Amino acid sequence: MNICVVGAGMQGSVIAQDLVCAEHKVTVLDNNITYLRQLKKIVNVRAQQFDVKSKVKFIRLIQKFDIVVGALPAALGFYTMDCCLKAGVDLIDLSYSPEDPFTFHEKAQQARIKIVPDAGFAPGLSNILIGEAYQQLEGFDTVRVLVGGIPQSPQPPFNYNMTWSLDDLIEAYTRPARIVRNYKITQIKPLSGIEEFAVPKIGRLECFHTDGLRTLLRTMKNVKNMEEKTIRYPGHAHLFQTILECGFFSDLLVPCNRRLVKLRDVNLEFLRNLLSKGDKKDVTILIIELEKNGTKKRLSCVDYYDGKNNITSMARMTAYTGSVITQCIKNYPHFGVIPPEYLGMEKNICQFIKSELRKRNIIINKK
Repeated sequence: MNICVVGAGMQGSVIAQDLVCAEHKVTVLDNNITYLRQLKKIVNVRAQQFDVKSKVKFIRLIQKFDIVVGALPAALGFYTMDCCLKAGVDLIDLSYSPEDPFTFHEKAQQARIKIVPDAGFAPGLSNILIGEAYQQLEGFDTVRVLVGGIPQSPQPPFNYNMTWSLDDLIEAYTRPARIVRNYKITQIKPLSGIEEFAVPKIGRLECFHTDGLRTLLRTMKNVKNMEEKTIRYPGHAHLFQTILECGFFSDLLVPCNRRLVKLRDVNLEFLRNLLSKGDKKDVTILIIELEKNGTKKRLSCVDYYDGKNNITSMARMTAYTGSVITQCIKNYPHFGVIPPEYLGMEKNICQFIKSELRKRNIIINKK
């Protein structure tokens, strides 16, 4: 296939590498020439400096591709969906945009294109596994997703390293979290519901509510209870609760060098610099707990930084999932907006995705 990857950052660069290894023709677009040059040193792709915000030019450019992979920050995800719809080209999107992707469902059906939102790690792979289990068990009563990426060697005070967009991290910590209790969608505070647990060989961890259910809120309406929690080292949630309550990431304008700047922008740069220090060696954890009629099922995966290829575990879990979905979406029989859990419900597609991830040493354990 002739594939366009939009975004050459931590996820987009790995997606491009993986697609080239699968012998696809790949073009990567990004406005950051440094990212593109770094990528060209690693893999043979066509790298083009381009500002996707030039909407008319962007739509015209992507029309010539078989499929687009969106690896942009969340703020541009919905925009990318709209552009691909107008261009009449399929989209696999990993941006986790806050808007409702189903807004485009009917128009995508009419245009006979496929849009897969949230096609990364979690949501993404987690949804695929939940969709598969839903099909196998013929439904369930309860779903709990615990997921996160953490450094192998945590450094205080945050005990966190930056393995994806910092802007999107703050968005995840401030966007109200939606959970399901007794079949009803309820909004609660992000970073709330803190609980501690242990993972063998890693140690004590904590998890807390974030807004990660997303499309499952629409597609799993007959599930009684659902929640998603983010995994970090103990103390992380309380620290960010304090920082956010103090307004460090507000839009307040403050004077700096004789001009007004947003407090959020200043502190984002400070935090980005702080979290960029140290090594990138990380570990990602995914735990899915399902229950039906008192019978429990557990799916889990623990993945580590790839030192040989210098790829973070977060990029492996996110980008490889997006890449594999890209390579099989043409076999999905329907058009429109296709949430990842629907791919899990298609036996052949789900088996292909899991088989390809196993080839990349991403193993799902069942209990």
